[in-house]
Amino acid sequence: MSHKAKVLLVVSGLFTLAMGLSNTFVNIFLWKKSNDFTMIAQYNLMHYIFLPITFVLAGWLSKRKNGIWSLRLGITFFILFFGCVLLLRDDVPRYVYPLGILFGIAAGFYWLAFHVLSFDFTDTGNRDTFNGINGGIAGLSNAMAPFMAAYIIEKNINMKGYTIVFGITLTVFIILILVSLLLRSEHYSEKLEFGKLLSHNCKDWNELRKATAAWGMRDVVILFSITILIYKTTGSEMALGKLILLAYLISSTAYVVEQKLIKPKRRLISMHIGALAMFVAVVGLAIEINYLFILVYVILDAAFMPFFIVPKMSAAFNIVNRNHEEGLRVEYIINKEIVLNLGRIFSTTILIMLLSFVEHNRILNYFLLFIGSAQLIALYFLRRLRIWKN
Repeated sequence: MSHKAKVLLVVSGLFTLAMGLSNTFVNIFLWKKSNDFTMIAQYNLMHYIFLPITFVLAGWLSKRKNGIWSLRLGITFFILFFGCVLLLRDDVPRYVYPLGILFGIAAGFYWLAFHVLSFDFTDTGNRDTFNGINGGIAGLSNAMAPFMAAYIIEKNINMKGYTIVFGITLTVFIILILVSLLLRSEHYSEKLEFGKLLSHNCKDWNELRKATAAWGMRDVVILFSITILIYKTTGSEMALGKLILLAYLISSTAYVVEQKLIKPKRRLISMHIGALAMFVAVVGLAIEINYLFILVYVILDAAFMPFFIVPKMSAAFNIVNRNHEEGLRVEYIINKEIVLNLGRIFSTTILIMLLSFVEHNRILNYFLLFIGSAQLIALYFLRRLRIWKN
């Protein structure tokens, strides 16, 4: 890989360290202050609505200048977000909508930039390697950070631990700004083709869009749901930290194994294994939400998700390469992110409606089974991609 790709991996590692320290515990902080699952879903819904909107703005900026500008803006908005959390403290639940919007804006600028730069700094020959190594680094950062955060929180009374953790996160993002100065990229001075943002573009891309929307229904929605359920079941930040540590250690190893074993001709087999195992992982939670079934879910999901997600990630960029539309990579990335978040918005809205209007003590069980099978729908469309034939 190039020097720029390696620096981007450092940026990704620091970013996942910062988010691992705090992002999980923002949801727990909201739960402790409100004991309201619906409010947490609304906070996350704001992310999913404003993230794709910001993607368009970030895409325009990346085309006019380059992705590094958008990367730095995203980091800056994350600094603003965690600064607001530190200032508001006990009043955070009163501001879930503006905070959710701010987080969505920050994530939109950051992730558009990361996807664009990942494309620019890699090629079809080393993209699987980059994604595999990035997954491994992210896994290690996400394994250690929540455990350290949980330790700090439990060792400090009266919510002081949360203040320390959010403060450390703020510091890491400031360091990230400095590291981003090491990245260089040419200025493109291109126009954003708005017509491409919602179009089907080609048959393979149309199938990928459908798969991405289906995956979006599961994606991060199941993550924040399971996080709250772990804390609700155990009542301990440390128990949550230990489970996250276990999950990401397994996931990090799985990313490395996937990268070594799954070459292009085995990508489709890899996705089948991953999708089916992830469905099996959630079946226990549909029966009963308890610590044992949560543990089974955590282990299986962490071990097999990389086998589904890495080939899926590589497929998107390789379709762009195959159609010789590298100049429209930003438009393709925004196009994919819009449908991904439509899936997230759809499933989160269903969750809010179920919690608000359906009085049934097993409603979360059924919801988890619903979103836990979304990758099987995604797999149906991914199987139809012609790129697997080569």
